[in-house]
Amino acid sequence: MRIAFYSDSYTPYVSGVVRSIQRFTKGLVKQGHEVYIFAPFYYGKELDTEMAQHSDPYASRVFRFYSIPAPTHPSYFLPLPFTFQSEKLLRNLEIDIIHTHSPFLTGQLGAILARRLQVPLFFTHHTMYHEYLHYIPAPHKVTKQVVLNVVKRYCSHCTHIIAPTDVTRQTIQDLYQLKTPITALPTGIDLEPYRNVDKEWLRTKLQIPKDHSIILSLGRLSKEKNSHLLLEAFQIIQKSLPTSHFVFVGAGAEREHLQTAAVQLGLETKVHFTGNLNEQDVVRAYAGSDLFMFASQTETQGLVTLEAMAASLPVVAVDGTGTNAVVIHGKNGYLTAPDPKELAKYACEILTRPSLRDALKKMAHEQAQNYSVEITAAQLAHLYEEELRNHSPSRS
Repeated sequence: MRIAFYSDSYTPYVSGVVRSIQRFTKGLVKQGHEVYIFAPFYYGKELDTEMAQHSDPYASRVFRFYSIPAPTHPSYFLPLPFTFQSEKLLRNLEIDIIHTHSPFLTGQLGAILARRLQVPLFFTHHTMYHEYLHYIPAPHKVTKQVVLNVVKRYCSHCTHIIAPTDVTRQTIQDLYQLKTPITALPTGIDLEPYRNVDKEWLRTKLQIPKDHSIILSLGRLSKEKNSHLLLEAFQIIQKSLPTSHFVFVGAGAEREHLQTAAVQLGLETKVHFTGNLNEQDVVRAYAGSDLFMFASQTETQGLVTLEAMAASLPVVAVDGTGTNAVVIHGKNGYLTAPDPKELAKYACEILTRPSLRDALKKMAHEQAQNYSVEITAAQLAHLYEEELRNHSPSRS
């Protein structure tokens, strides 16, 4: 099959959506399919050449739209997917499936092209969009309803919707009351990099002694991720475990605030910020840590939590959509209320009880094996094939 992915974000931007696209691309290509990616161009970013931005290790080709920085989120570029050549290009590529990863800019173009080409339109509902309205300078009550209406209308025109978890699938169904088929299909994990990984890389990079424990959190440093809650929890942990360290991997608008807060709490030598890391170093960071902590309640899958589990990390996380689909309380980690005292209690329990930590690590690793990219990509390809067999022009 020849598949076109449309997304409002892609490399060098770092996010769960981008990682999902990359992994499904890799899995599909390894099975003999062709994947073409349509995404925004990033000006002045790490990939600053035409060649770099139009290539991918696995995709047949990456096509980039002109774009502009988002007014309220400058690191995020808004694509301008207006081109008269799109339909001709997709016909020349003989695209069989259009799969969008946003209901907005590129998603709208993908829907138009799917209708014109009379091919199935898939959409992955990666994000609870109405929970990210703090990026929009407008009254939230009105904006929320507008966003819900736009996404509902978009979903109703799709051939098939993908939800990262069954909980998200049910949430989407309850929100929009759709007749469109919805399948729960998580983003897979590429397990290969976790084999024979350097477990000392993170300690060496941050100069953390071997007998000190490392708590890791990975993700965008933004308000919706609740990173300040983790810092409050770590302040409590420090009282019981003064040799512990906390590492934030990721970048975002909240980094400066978190760094200032760490200094005010007297934790500047114990709290570390790495910024964004490449894929290899992310795996090394997981592998070199003792515990993974996560506080976001807006996840649709909890992808970084699964990645941590693939590195045999026990998890302490706030009980939220997505995360609670992969963390089994008392088996591979603990789920808590959004309370720093509760987060700290479980973290200290794990870090001070080696037998408990070993049991949780074993279960975390076993759980992650069920989410290999080979398995999830094969399931997605099967859904594509089913829709191609059943598809008729009137459905799009």
